[in-house]
Amino acid sequence: MQLKKHLKSIPLHYYVVGSGWLSRIVIAGVQVLSIPLVLRFVGTEQYALFAVITGLLLWFNLADLGLGPSIQNHISLLRVKQEDTKSFLSSLTLFIFLLGIIEIVVFSLIAPFLQHFLLHKLTSQASSYLLVVAGNMYILAALFGISYKIFFAQHRGYWAYAYQTMSYLGSLLLVLLLIFLKIDQNKLLWVLLGWTVPQMAFAFISFLHAVPLRQCIVAADFSVFKKMLSKAWQYSVNAVGAAFVLGIDYVIMSQLLNANDITVYNVFNRIFSFMYFGYTAVLIALWPVLSEHYADSKIEKYRRANAMLIRNGLMATLYVVTGTLIIFILRKPLLLIFSKNTLVIPGIAILLFGFYYITRVWTDTYATAIQSRNKIAFIAATVPIQAITSVIFLYYFSRWLGLSGIILGLALCFLITGFWLLPAYHYYSIRKMKNELC
Repeated sequence: MQLKKHLKSIPLHYYVVGSGWLSRIVIAGVQVLSIPLVLRFVGTEQYALFAVITGLLLWFNLADLGLGPSIQNHISLLRVKQEDTKSFLSSLTLFIFLLGIIEIVVFSLIAPFLQHFLLHKLTSQASSYLLVVAGNMYILAALFGISYKIFFAQHRGYWAYAYQTMSYLGSLLLVLLLIFLKIDQNKLLWVLLGWTVPQMAFAFISFLHAVPLRQCIVAADFSVFKKMLSKAWQYSVNAVGAAFVLGIDYVIMSQLLNANDITVYNVFNRIFSFMYFGYTAVLIALWPVLSEHYADSKIEKYRRANAMLIRNGLMATLYVVTGTLIIFILRKPLLLIFSKNTLVIPGIAILLFGFYYITRVWTDTYATAIQSRNKIAFIAATVPIQAITSVIFLYYFSRWLGLSGIILGLALCFLITGFWLLPAYHYYSIRKMKNELC
């Protein structure tokens, strides 16, 4: 009885954080394990194509048009008011399906031209269907992935993590099956199918779980969908900025770096992502908690929420520093495991990765706080600056320093923008809200 009582006393978002950590560890483990498997199956040149295409994930995530966070915040608001959320979700479902159909048609038309631009400098021997296949799977996964945001808003984020974990495990199993079957033709196309189809499939299953479909046609309400889009565009603009800052790397590398450098970047970026995923899980779980604290309009709740931000930011910084030192020390064994010493990475590149992820910690922390309050106009206003800075820095430094230049450009982009601008705006707006309450 005491154990049961103790478990009930634990805040629900701690369970979400715990499941998030487990999920991120599994997902990152799958991503890391997939590197030597795919690399040895398709070769370095083809693996570079795989890295570029899967590295465009942030661009494909734009397919939800910002509806995910918009719907999540609206559900949190309804929960505070103790209003029904099922009818709200039913009114949106039909339009989400229609949006998916439109996006698939449009992307299928432009995919051949995009593939030529991205891949023609890396190889002349690649299936013409690589991008259209992987892209459409990612687009559908992004739209159905709105269900993950719904689960987080309902404080049931463990379901989102469960589906995401199963999707990556499914990807790994399919890739292993392809290797076991010893596919000889169109290896990369089959690997991309094996990698992306499970992610789309489990996102769809999650959508069926989270969203009531029984009355979706009768309950469809375009005015509600339009209202969500009117709020979502700001999140979408923010996501576009994130794509330019975090997703432009593979676009630029495809034009300036060789297959070996792209492969090295992909390997160590996944290793660092494994480390950083833990903090991402914390931020995702804290989003609805922060949203409800700020929506309560009480000064004491504001103080608690701000204390959460500082505490988590400091702990995450220490976490990244420690992880960077461990990776730096173990860089040679890691290269031996993944590539049998056929790849080389300078030690300075690893330290730059650590510097980059420290800037990410504070930027992402305060971006989460601002978005949880639906006060994202400022973030949207900084997007053009971040986008332009990212393109210029990554292009210039990669031409000058190669692989290290890509990482340095990413770090500097965050350092001169979101690293200090977002905390400054957050505390300014909170102080203004406090004065209004007094």
